[in-house]
Amino acid sequence: MGYVNTDLNEGAVPAETGATGIRRVSFHTLGCKLNRSETDALAAQFAARGYQIVPFRQPADLAVINTCTVTGEADAKSRQAIRQAVDQSRATRVAAMGCYTQMHPQEAAGLEGIDLLLGTRNKFELIDLLPELERRPAGAPLVRITPTGEDRVFDEAPSISATDRTRAALKVQDGCDYACTYCIIPAARGVSRSRPLADCLAEARELVQRGYREIVLTGVNLGAWTAGNLVFDDLLEAVSNVAGLRRIRISSIEPNLITERTLQLLADRENICHHLHLPLQHASDRILGAMRRRYSFADYRRKVDRAVELLPDVAIGADVMVGFPGENAEDFEALAQALADLPNSYYHIFRYSERAGTLATALAGSVDPRVRRERAQVLREIALEKQRAFARRFVGQTRTVYFESRTGEGRWSGLTGNYLRVLVSSSDDMAAQLRPVALLRESGGSLHGALLQGTLSRGASLPGASLPGASLPGTVAA
Repeated sequence: MGYVNTDLNEGAVPAETGATGIRRVSFHTLGCKLNRSETDALAAQFAARGYQIVPFRQPADLAVINTCTVTGEADAKSRQAIRQAVDQSRATRVAAMGCYTQMHPQEAAGLEGIDLLLGTRNKFELIDLLPELERRPAGAPLVRITPTGEDRVFDEAPSISATDRTRAALKVQDGCDYACTYCIIPAARGVSRSRPLADCLAEARELVQRGYREIVLTGVNLGAWTAGNLVFDDLLEAVSNVAGLRRIRISSIEPNLITERTLQLLADRENICHHLHLPLQHASDRILGAMRRRYSFADYRRKVDRAVELLPDVAIGADVMVGFPGENAEDFEALAQALADLPNSYYHIFRYSERAGTLATALAGSVDPRVRRERAQVLREIALEKQRAFARRFVGQTRTVYFESRTGEGRWSGLTGNYLRVLVSSSDDMAAQLRPVALLRESGGSLHGALLQGTLSRGASLPGASLPGASLPGTVAA
């Protein structure tokens, strides 16, 4: 792999292996679930070699920031996180990596206190660069940024997590060949690259052996995964056959890449979660065309209607962008009405943000930022009501919940297979447990429930299930 050597690292000494003075390492992640899975992979590498992983902003010998550049605001948050890492201790070495550093290396290198910059395809070189990093004087950042290029080889490290999270992200794809006019990620991540099927399955089996019961399949453009004649549905089916894997969750996937077979797999396989995140972006075909999305609103509607037909309890999420250039009042009203009418259970609302290097910045019809904020607030109110209405549908039912962590109020929090957030009271350690829960009431889009004895099938609803202490027969849910 060829490195880009800027004047910031001229004359750098080749990296060596061996012990360094760095022993405590902290990590901080901005942006998407894929970034989080990559951070977990790095933490696993460091933990396996005996390094102590400490919380971000705690005293550490090395602070690592995995950055994001999806919007201008993400760039600002990346710079802020780097400054926070520098300010926590002047003795700390600070490494920044990822999409922001890939796209703005000179700007990142100019931040006071930065010691190491890595691009999106250099992240997993971090641990081997530590000896060289320690030899460098302060104020002379080491830079390793490889151009994204056209290389389609998936050559990154495994993403097995060393954190205490109850679910693991399995990265199976990176990069994107789409050319959405608002998106900088293909430039930051490169072309679409798929992980070999054998590697995906080997890691899934290892995750099960390590005690993970839920795996989330992740990628920049997940549905574009291919291997020879195999497509994403083949991968999904193969992973679902891994012995002992209780839940598989699909992260965000383009609606044009969801097939009838995908939906049938969700319907037929007990361990594939009834949860889809299908980015919509807009309901106006004119705006979708300007965005260079690969579907019409009617196409999207047919996909989600078919999903609900096959999977009545399915949770369908969507990303929605408001204030894109050319969006007029009629477009916005149509979008708001569409969000209210769609059978989706939740929406992530984003205001359009001008992004240098994207084609959308040259489009006419810029929407006033104040109008963007106002429209976004209207859509967020619709989104909250949709989330609450979906949760209320399940009050009185029983669902298997995979518990994650205890909240500040002392309740245990977890998710059902169809992405309902559930809170219960228990003095037991519930982390990483799959337990049946009677869903009693909805509040703010979450459900409050009571633990039940026994196990249950997916979507069971029994008389008396809302009564704490009820006992359920049945089989283990997905």
